[in-house]
Amino acid sequence: MGKGNLDNAEKYKKMALNLNLVNKHDLAIKYFKKSLELKKDDFGVLINIAANYTLLKEYSKALDYYNKALEITPDDEFVMIEKGNVLFLQGNFKEAAYQFDCTVKNNENNKTALYNKCISLEKAEEFLKAIEGCDSLIKLDNEYIDAYYTKARVQEKMGKYKDAINTYIEISRLKSDDGEPYLRISSIYNKIGFYDKALIYIEKLLDVNPEKVIGYVNKALILISSKRYNDALEWINRAIKIENRDPDIYTIKGNLYRKLNQYDEAIKWYDEAIKIDSNFFKAHIFKAEVLLNIKAYDRAIETYTYLMENDKSKLYSSFAKAPLRLVLLYKKLGDYDEAKFIGEKAIEYYKGLMNIAKESSEFEGIIKKIKELISY
Repeated sequence: MGKGNLDNAEKYKKMALNLNLVNKHDLAIKYFKKSLELKKDDFGVLINIAANYTLLKEYSKALDYYNKALEITPDDEFVMIEKGNVLFLQGNFKEAAYQFDCTVKNNENNKTALYNKCISLEKAEEFLKAIEGCDSLIKLDNEYIDAYYTKARVQEKMGKYKDAINTYIEISRLKSDDGEPYLRISSIYNKIGFYDKALIYIEKLLDVNPEKVIGYVNKALILISSKRYNDALEWINRAIKIENRDPDIYTIKGNLYRKLNQYDEAIKWYDEAIKIDSNFFKAHIFKAEVLLNIKAYDRAIETYTYLMENDKSKLYSSFAKAPLRLVLLYKKLGDYDEAKFIGEKAIEYYKGLMNIAKESSEFEGIIKKIKELISY
């Protein structure tokens, strides 16, 4: 290869690297490829192209270039791990786990590859293998905290709550200044209805991290679960004193007043949540339900209409309440023309949700129900 070609290859490479610095990844790829035309099999250029494609979320192209790099240096651990990371980002969790395992077989002391293998196996729902991987990593490094957390999280997913609690206790012994394990243990006990034990571990969390607002919030939630509403109110108020810009906390306070049958207060706190974030749809949904309870139908219609027109997120649309409730409400009020008009709009709304939701059978059932409601 002539010196001129090598010089030009380096010139294009430098131009591409500078473009990377200003996040012009498409253009960087163009110049890296120009460099590659002049200097074939440049390992550094290949992995830079792959990295840029990863940033652009063009994962198949990124994999192509990582594979080309591995043809030059088959055992390069950095490239092997990056390839696994791209497979993970693609959602190919089993393939990612296999790729990380190849790295581990090449170097059993590579803790990053072993950890990435564990979380890939968790995502692939290969839970026993994930725990086995975590145990191998802990044996290699008994202070690798993320391995303990992954192991405990997987144990929870498997319903092995006692094992998960023991793992979290191990973490608390390793990191006495970290209240997170106590929070996780408390959540488990709350989930399975052991409220007194849940409270004990929330207190342990607050002993370690007295300003951790989630501790106050979770204590309130546990007290709500055990129907100690007045005590819960005290703790949710403490949470608000620490964090007064979180709409979720105000919504919890609204729900608490709802349980106390103090509906005006409940609506007041839902409105406070909405003032902070008008798109906090959960607050709108709960507010609408309270308005129905107190037969404030005009305001309920207004709230449900807002939700129907603005809520396109999977998270809250999965409640599948607003459009259907609106049709039911108009029919209850005897406004059949409006019920039919809203019903037709609602059908289109749910059809739109079916395009983004993983499970569409719920929405198919709702569409069928709406068609029955407006067929008169």
